[in-house]
Amino acid sequence: MKLYIYDHCPFCARVAYIAQSLGLNIELVSVDYDDAQTLIDLIGKKMVPVLQKNDGSIMAESLDIIVYFMDLKSSDEKREPSEQAVLFQSRAFPLTQQIGRPRWWNLDLAEYRSAGAKEAWRASKETEGFNFEELLEKTPQYVQLINPLLKDAELLLDLENGESSLPLVDQALYFSMLRGFCVEPSITWPPALERWLEKQSQTLGIKLLR
Repeated sequence: MKLYIYDHCPFCARVAYIAQSLGLNIELVSVDYDDAQTLIDLIGKKMVPVLQKNDGSIMAESLDIIVYFMDLKSSDEKREPSEQAVLFQSRAFPLTQQIGRPRWWNLDLAEYRSAGAKEAWRASKETEGFNFEELLEKTPQYVQLINPLLKDAELLLDLENGESSLPLVDQALYFSMLRGFCVEPSITWPPALERWLEKQSQTLGIKLLR
């Protein structure tokens, strides 16, 4: 099976997290950000993640893919994230965009390696109300909001001896949101949370965004 992704995308990261945790043999295909045609040919629009199954059929939507993976492995894990995890995502997502959008495209990520891809990112993600320079200037105020959010994440993950007791789908959601903050070095990470994030990244082979 092939999973078409952008490396920066949290919805792609959570699907990859589940696939790797379940030991599925998945080929991750990073799509250039300026290559809309590959995704249009697959699903008719520029959107990731996209799963191409072994029989050639196509599936989109991250939660649908996660359910499919769990069904493949006859997993007894929960299929849907908890309300608590979804609420955390609603708090974290705007901040990941404010921190990430003006920074991720300068990382060594596969989707940004060409000049055209970088241009496509900026053209798509920068608006009058979402100016990259202004976002960078406002970094201190965003960091003030992110630091307490990370303390909450540490408690919500219920970490003990470096492991979380949460269902796999919740862990995947938290990991996918938190990794986006790694791009800003002035953010203060609770030690146990940082250790968990690093361990999951290394164990599952999903890089942090820095």
